[in-house]
Amino acid sequence: MKYCHVWSLLFMTLCFPFSASAFEEVTDLNQVVVTASRIEETKADQTTNVTVIGEEQIKESSAQDLADLLGAQGFKIREYPNSLMAVQIRGFATDTHGQVANSYVTLLLNGRRVNTGNLASIMMDNVERVEIIRGPGSVQYGSAALGGVVNVITKKGAKPSAFVEQTLGSWDYLKTTAGVSGKVNQFDYSLSASTSSQSSYDTGDDKHYDNTGFDAKDRFSTNLGWNFLPGQRIGLVYSWFNAEGIGSPNYLSAVDPDDSVNLKNRQVDVVYDGKTANDFLFWNLRYFDGKDEYETVDNGTVDYFRDTRQKGGNAQITAKWDLLSLTTGVDWIRYEISNSNMKSGKENSYDNPALFVLTKTKLLNDKLILSAGGRYDKFDIESDTGASTDSTNWSSTLGAAFKVSDMVTLRTNYAEGFKMPTPDQLFMLTNYSAYGWGIWSGNPDLDPEESATYEAGIDFVTGTFSASMTYFYTDFENKIGYEAVSQDLTRYQNIGAATLSGLEGSVQFDIGALAGWNNELIPYLSFTYLDKYEDDDSGDKLTYTSALSASYGLRFNNPNKGLSACLNFAYTGEQDITDYEKTGATKLKSFTVTDLSVTKTLDSFAEYGDLSLTADIHNLFNKNYAYNQGYFMPGRTFFVTLAYHY
Repeated sequence: MKYCHVWSLLFMTLCFPFSASAFEEVTDLNQVVVTASRIEETKADQTTNVTVIGEEQIKESSAQDLADLLGAQGFKIREYPNSLMAVQIRGFATDTHGQVANSYVTLLLNGRRVNTGNLASIMMDNVERVEIIRGPGSVQYGSAALGGVVNVITKKGAKPSAFVEQTLGSWDYLKTTAGVSGKVNQFDYSLSASTSSQSSYDTGDDKHYDNTGFDAKDRFSTNLGWNFLPGQRIGLVYSWFNAEGIGSPNYLSAVDPDDSVNLKNRQVDVVYDGKTANDFLFWNLRYFDGKDEYETVDNGTVDYFRDTRQKGGNAQITAKWDLLSLTTGVDWIRYEISNSNMKSGKENSYDNPALFVLTKTKLLNDKLILSAGGRYDKFDIESDTGASTDSTNWSSTLGAAFKVSDMVTLRTNYAEGFKMPTPDQLFMLTNYSAYGWGIWSGNPDLDPEESATYEAGIDFVTGTFSASMTYFYTDFENKIGYEAVSQDLTRYQNIGAATLSGLEGSVQFDIGALAGWNNELIPYLSFTYLDKYEDDDSGDKLTYTSALSASYGLRFNNPNKGLSACLNFAYTGEQDITDYEKTGATKLKSFTVTDLSVTKTLDSFAEYGDLSLTADIHNLFNKNYAYNQGYFMPGRTFFVTLAYHY
């Protein structure tokens, strides 16, 4: 009975009497996506479950960052106040401390891997859409994509536009954002910048949580392009993020008032996209470089830092025939990681060249789609001590989709995922004897963590109604953990296997369109339910994993009145935890957080743009909740944004 409210809503919606005459023509299946196959295709041609969050949906949400946006889509979030944010897909997550090589979900920016696993470093002010592969993406993108892939795609300039936004909020929140985009002859441009600050906040039970604010978060993003000849574009994409004085308070029960965190992230890409005049060949060349910096500060002095330097390149080419498309190419990425525990000038390095091939065949008048792919990765990993190892990995995927009708698609997919051991897991040797922990050691004989996922699903989409249901089953092997080898020695080991399986689904329909109204009124639901998530040897449930995470709510839009609103409920289920706070707790309780956003156009200046006012309330019912034990999130929080859009 625990999840009856979610299952009842899903059942009632799926049992809505389907009648072709009641719906408009199909539109959603024609959404263009790129993440699952590395080329532009429609959702209808995908054999795996892909979620797309479009620009309008991003605007209508009350999300202040990428974690908010994904949480509103039913994905499970883990967050430390303002600084570290992780997302979980099918029981696998990005690293909670932002270490890119130690993540199980891969973050992409415009189709290539970023240099962090921390969602807080990803800018949302210049975003066109976000695409999510649910399930392994290792064939497309390599290591650390066992649970899924999140691809943030920035805007390209087209029609001239500009915007300025000013936001005021609770806890002295202040944010200023501005941006412009457009196209002049052969040159297109899109850029935005923002700066924000916030004081410490109160929790849902009205306790002041000291040292939870931040001095500044500054962001800049640009996507510039030069278009020459038909179908040829050279682009420059640059993003920059700098956050200073982010409070690092420790648990609410033991606040440390003088600890803080500083974050910096920069990324630059040079990209060449081209195609032949007859649209037979498409190619993409890219070089990228970037650096992610993380440092902790105690009473004004930096006591720990971690720098991750990333560089690499991609080259791929696609050939399209009437019945077949073939994409092949090479990826190369290198990480150079240094931290305060290493000798000055020394670093861990992680070098990864790869070859991949992806193919798709359309048969039976394009009703049957068959996909297959393979990837060969080579790794050369070296520690700051000079110790090194090399390894290779092969990943494969195979899928099929059958379009029963213009509205119904059946799909099935098999995909393999893997994660290489990190340099620390392979080579670390640290003496914690002064703290009573003994010696912690790496293990150069570690095998990569591996997964095999089977899924089957159904999509039903029209212009006013969409529903999707997917069942998945994952075998996870060679899990890396640490265990005591002796009284004084703890070593990283491949400690076992786990099984994860469950259902994920989404449904929404437009009551306004069905009733013939001039406005949209859209109830929606998105969820992931794990019926099994346990260690194969012990039978214990996996920690920090919820059986159910879901979002549901109502969206409203009346273009004639310039009024839109969204009421969203985000549910996170109970989860087993490790009691680092030493309170005796073994579980983190379930909770639902309610957000409300309302936008009203104040004035329209015809061809000169619009002036609008948005009011957001986060945690509407003042829920006292925490994504991590002891780190309670803000209570009821108000935001007001005055925006001019041209």
